[in-house]
Amino acid sequence: MPIISQVGGRSLKTRMVYGALFGVLILGAVSMIYPMLLMVSGSVQSQVDYPRLSVLPEFLWNDPLLWGKYIQSKYYKMEMAERFYRQNIGDWRNVKPVEHVDPTAQAFIDFRDSIQWPREWALAGHIETNQVLAKNGRRYREMLRKAAGDDIQSVNNATNLFFADWTEVTIPAERYWSRRFSFPETLDFKVFYDLTATAPHADWIIIDPDGAFLYDFLRPQWGDIQAYNKAHDTRYDDYQQVLLATHPPQRPSERTDWEKYVRNELNLAFIRVDPKVTAAWQQFLNQRYSGKIQNLNLEWQTQWTGFDSIALPQGLPKVVAIQSDLGAFVKDARACPLDALSIYGPRQGFEQYVAKQKNVDVSQVAPLPIPAESVDYLDFQKNKGPLRWEFVKRNYIAVMDYLLVHGNGIRNTVIFCFLMVVTNLLVNPLAAYALSRYRPPSTYTVLLFCMATMAFPAEVTMIPSFLLLKRFPLYGLLVGTLITILVGWLLSRWRPSWPSLLTGMVAVVVGIAAGWWLTPLVAREVFGRDHGTISLLNTFWALVLPGMANGYSIFLLKGFFDSLPKELYEASDIDGASEWTKFWMITMSLSKPILAVLALAAFTTAYTEFMMALVIIPDQNMWTIMIWLFQLQYRSHPTLIYASLVIAAIPTMIIFLFCQNLIIRGIVVPSEK
Repeated sequence: MPIISQVGGRSLKTRMVYGALFGVLILGAVSMIYPMLLMVSGSVQSQVDYPRLSVLPEFLWNDPLLWGKYIQSKYYKMEMAERFYRQNIGDWRNVKPVEHVDPTAQAFIDFRDSIQWPREWALAGHIETNQVLAKNGRRYREMLRKAAGDDIQSVNNATNLFFADWTEVTIPAERYWSRRFSFPETLDFKVFYDLTATAPHADWIIIDPDGAFLYDFLRPQWGDIQAYNKAHDTRYDDYQQVLLATHPPQRPSERTDWEKYVRNELNLAFIRVDPKVTAAWQQFLNQRYSGKIQNLNLEWQTQWTGFDSIALPQGLPKVVAIQSDLGAFVKDARACPLDALSIYGPRQGFEQYVAKQKNVDVSQVAPLPIPAESVDYLDFQKNKGPLRWEFVKRNYIAVMDYLLVHGNGIRNTVIFCFLMVVTNLLVNPLAAYALSRYRPPSTYTVLLFCMATMAFPAEVTMIPSFLLLKRFPLYGLLVGTLITILVGWLLSRWRPSWPSLLTGMVAVVVGIAAGWWLTPLVAREVFGRDHGTISLLNTFWALVLPGMANGYSIFLLKGFFDSLPKELYEASDIDGASEWTKFWMITMSLSKPILAVLALAAFTTAYTEFMMALVIIPDQNMWTIMIWLFQLQYRSHPTLIYASLVIAAIPTMIIFLFCQNLIIRGIVVPSEK
């Protein structure tokens, strides 16, 4: 019968009470939904939009924000973006949309898409951001995995690194513009070269020697543009106007900078040496190898007959020894004249392309800087939809890849949750049924003891539980239980006149003595073991045993069982039903709502178990999902942590959605009775 009648519910005061109640409930729901939406929104963010608190990801409709995320994703390192944009950015959030697209941007895109680019001119972008692999990073890992035959050890041997599993595999370091980078042919770099060659051209990071010259040489040496202008007697407005000339400049100060950078720092892949100095190259090699051509052939792995037949390489040779000798020749000002050196990179190729399109000489269009930012902006405008989808799924893919690589965690969690639910639905109802049906004199003492377990946090029992599981007295328990049953049976046969309580106490005392004292003694004397114990660590027993019985669950079930109609048990006694039939067919059948509540609690406890599982399961092969997620979160950006929390919450949410009717009945039915 409702507290407020249908007629009384029509009054103004009652409706105001209803309105206040619903208002409070709505506010309570909002206070729960709002943090959840913030977490879901944060799970698809990156470093660009992470500080922005929003219940919905703003990049879904905010194009300027999406542009910043795109630049971070493509260049993934601030120094990379600053180097090839030839400007200071400082923070990814400072990236602003391009206001005026360079008129040469579309021509450069046509040039980029119309020729076969040398390997040294571009590298794949969208590799990694915030410890999360972007789309090309994921492709690289899959290509490397396929090339290595799914053998992580072969990757370790090829890279001289140690990757524990595929989730730790990183992209090889790439500094194409640096003299120290030799374009190695190891497995990881071969896969990276193939990745770049097959990636969409819009994903390429164009290697621009102009930007490397500015970022690595001019700015560290001269600081701001005013200091540079003063030292070089120039009037540039900013460093973006300073380019690495194709040929040595005539102005002495600029010529000195050009020579230092080209001779010592620029990668040989972008340097061309005039064939007119071939004789100087041959003489240099003759002196370097003391006139012994066999020594050169041994180092170069060639079969030259004499020094005078060796050609002058153009670009970067494949053999490291030849690279070393060519670098030494370029660096030697006495052997290699400065005017014999020139630069040939993407800008020079672009200038030749434009000159050919206009049918003019290259000198009439040069210099033509690479409009990297405008090119990126045009590519961005064409791919906004796929970019949004990539940013939505990226963090979740990273978490799922991590969990699937550590697939034992999923298996172990499923087994652990299943065992925990089954044992909780077996042990606790049996204990509560005994207290409810038989009502022993110590019922309330037992219930008080059960409730007392709630007074102490689980951390208090962590160390004792660990020690008990490490030295679990299995043999003593088995022997003590068997002796107790045997003594009880014998006393019931030999001393039938004894009270049942006395018979039980004697059997228990004898069983305890046999299990606590006799079994360790025999184990020590006969088997040479000190305590007759075993270790349950790294087993499912260690996870399940501490949580099989729960004091609160027994208390809750006992109260529910007490509310069941006694007439049903009396009728079953008349029909001759066994105790097991009454327990299973009557008690358990009528207790589905409360059992659903306990099952959900057992599942949640097992699924979210972390600290105790980490302590008693040192073996990684036995770790559950929560431990692996902690390992992931320990080294991840907060956005990835949010994604892992959302994924971890999905199983519990699904269980609740399917069982919510039973759970509500378990809460309401006892109160109604």
